Amino acid sequence: MTMLAETVDAVIGTGTHRDTHEVEIADAAGKPIAVLRISNDSAGFTRLLAAIAKAAPGPRVAVCMEGSRSYGIGLARALAAAGLLVIECEQPSRRQRRGKGKSDPIDAHLAVLAALRL
Repeated sequence: MTMLAETVDAVIGTGTHRDTHEVEIADAAGKPIAVLRISNDSAGFTRLLAAIAKAAPGPRVAVCMEGSRSYGIGLARALAAAGLLVIECEQPSRRQRRGKGKSDPIDAHLAVLAALRL
């Protein structure tokens, strides 16, 4: 069985919210390359796609999102339309967050790690 990390150049983790989304761009090993906050609108989606094109170490990109069926649906559609693989992940459990705290950047990083476990 092939792991996602063996088939992508970069993984994008997102924590979605009503007005903004927290995003981490990481390499296939899960090492963060860039962290940004984008607006939850077409301008924010365009900004993220430009950031991915600039920062990702290659063209094979997977995006792991929490909330792709709620606050993140617009972003999920925009990323899929751009040809990126979009994966839904569950919000991190309290056990996963233990000792790490609760913050939007941490949630974006945990989304990256969740994708790399696939």
